[in-house]
Formats: sequence, structure tokens, C-alpha cells
Amino acid sequence: MVNFLRVISFLVILGWITSSIAQEVTTTTSTTQTTVAQNPNQNQNQMSLSQFEAWLQKNGYGQSPNQNQNPAATQTQNKVTMSAPTSSAPSAATAADDEVVESKSLTFEENQQVMVSSAPRSNIPSSPDSNTAFNTMMQQNMPLSPQQVVKLRQQIDIAQRAASVQPNIPPKPVSTTLMINLAPGPTPPAVRLAQGYVSSLVFVDSTGSPWPISSFDIGNPKALNIQWDGKSNILLMQAISPYSDGNMVVKLAGLPTPITLELVAGQRVVDYRVDIHVSGIGPNTKEMPLGTTLPNSANQLLLSVLDGIAPAGSKTLIVRGADAQAWMLGEKMYFRTRLTLLSPGWMGTMSSPDGMRAYELNKTSSVLVSRYGEPVELKIEGY
Repeated sequence: MVNFLRVISFLVILGWITSSIAQEVTTTTSTTQTTVAQNPNQNQNQMSLSQFEAWLQKNGYGQSPNQNQNPAATQTQNKVTMSAPTSSAPSAATAADDEVVESKSLTFEENQQVMVSSAPRSNIPSSPDSNTAFNTMMQQNMPLSPQQVVKLRQQIDIAQRAASVQPNIPPKPVSTTLMINLAPGPTPPAVRLAQGYVSSLVFVDSTGSPWPISSFDIGNPKALNIQWDGKSNILLMQAISPYSDGNMVVKLAGLPTPITLELVAGQRVVDYRVDIHVSGIGPNTKEMPLGTTLPNSANQLLLSVLDGIAPAGSKTLIVRGADAQAWMLGEKMYFRTRLTLLSPGWMGTMSSPDGMRAYELNKTSSVLVSRYGEPVELKIEGY
């Protein structure tokens, strides 16, 4: 009985020892397999690092950063790299490819050299004959240097600027008013023209209303260029030649007597606009009140007043209450305004196509005018 118990105890102890040995063998095998499974990743990381260092040296970025570190730091970095997950961490080569490298701007010469270098390569080597032919062609087609080309263009610009300058001082532009006397004997008035300047002739009657043109004729057609729309009272003309003389005849609608004008080009003064007042009532005259005739002796004075020119020897007066001008000459007052004079009565009046009016009055300290249909009293001071 005792021997049987001893045998059973020995078997139990032998089974425990056997199971312990089997467990230890299993643990060792698992550890070995884990180490073997990790070695390929370590080899792959080492190969990626070697490839990155070779890429840096090939592209001229110097030695790899790991060569300047101590072995301990390198070993620590390798450990960190091995412990990081392979699927989430980008490789060193990918990080280097994504890096943006700032390049400096090229000069003009460097830019040209880059374009020459980018040309396709030829299998035929260049020979001394080809270089000589190229240099000869360049000399024949472009014999001037870049500096000489710039100087040549500067001289051309100076010549063009000199050619555009007028040989004489440009004429003085003026706007005038002419009074046409249809009686025989007086000298026809002159219109001053200039080459390159357009002058407008505006025909109006004694009241300032437009008087349409029916026809016209030019004495020297080759010296003048005239434009007319065929129905209005305005002629546009300019001189073709710098110096020319001639005349023109204008027929107005409903006027039996033609109007003769002298045309002179090349003067120191050019008429930009000429208001030609014709004695009489035209077809477009508005209804005028009685007693608005113009004495012949006051024509020239009223014409100068209509143009804003003070009569010779007159005294300038002050007008308060509206935009107007007044002058005193002897016992007569000359009044210039765009308003319609209501009181006192005037001895003479003239109007221009733009609505300006000139009046000849007796001496007075106030006048009554119509402004937008309402009567307004103006004070005259400065006697």
C-alpha cells in the first residue's frame, strides 16, 4: 500500500515537471517568432533611411542629418522610428518630396541662358564653319548694338517731335460778331481762317433768330473744306493750305440779296466762331413788340457790347440783382444781359444766337427785367 502511494506521487510530480517544461518551450518559441516578425520592419526602415540619404547627396543637399549626430542619438531615433506604426507615419522620402524649395529670381541673362539650354539637342556637332556662318548672319541682319538701337530710336523720336512743331506761333482764337450791310458800296467783311482749325459761321437776323442757308459758292474750292447739313444756318470751314485768299457767296432763305464774305488764311488770329447778323427779319423770327428798331448809328457800339467789349471811353457801372453788365458813354447807357428788358424803353437792341442781348438806354438808376417769366428790379450803381 505504501509503495503504491509512492508510485502515484512520483507520477504526479513527473507530470508537473513535464507541463512546466512545455510551457517554457512555448514561451521561448513565441518570443522568437515575435523577434523574427519584427526584424523585416527594422530592415525595411533601415533601407528607407539609406535611400533618403542617397537622394539627399544626389540632389546636392549635403550629408544626411544622421551623420552629424552621435551614435546614441542615432540609436534613439532608430528606436522611435521602429516603435511608430508603419501605416500612419509618412516615409522620409515622401516628406522630402513634399518640401517646397524657394528659388531666387533669375536675371535677364540667366533667363536667356535657361531658354537656350532648354532647346532640343542636335546630333550634329557644331563646326567652325557653322559658327562663322551664324556670326556673319547676325552681323548682316543686326549690325547695331543694343545701345546703338536705343540711341537710334531716341533720334527718331526727336525728329518726329520736331516735325510736329509749328514753324510759327499758333494763331489766337477769337469769337466775333459781324453786321452785314446789304446796301451796295461797303467792303465785305473778312473771316480769318487757319490750317488745322475749324471755323463756324452762324447766320442770324436782327433779332438773333437763325436764318437758314439755301446755297453757297466758293471762289477757291481747293483751298477750303466746307461742311453743311443742307438745312441749317451754320457753315463749318477750315483752310486746306496754310496761306490762301478767296471769297464766298451765301444765299439765305427768303433773302433776295446774296451775302459776300472775304476768306483769308494764315493770319495771326483765327475766328473760331463768327455770328453774322443780317439786317432784316428772317423766316424764323419770333414775334417782336413794336418799337424795337435798331438805329444804324448804334450798330457798331451794340456789336461790341454784345461781344462783351466795353465801348471806347465808357465807364463801367455796377449791376446788382442779376448777372449783367453796364457801361456809361456820355448820356447813353449800354446794358448787356441774357434777361429780357421790360422797362425803361430802349433805343436799340441786338441779340446773339446764344441768347445774349445788348440794349442802348438813357441814363437810369434801375431797370426792370423778366427772369423766368417774373419781373425783377436791378439796381445800377457807379455813376
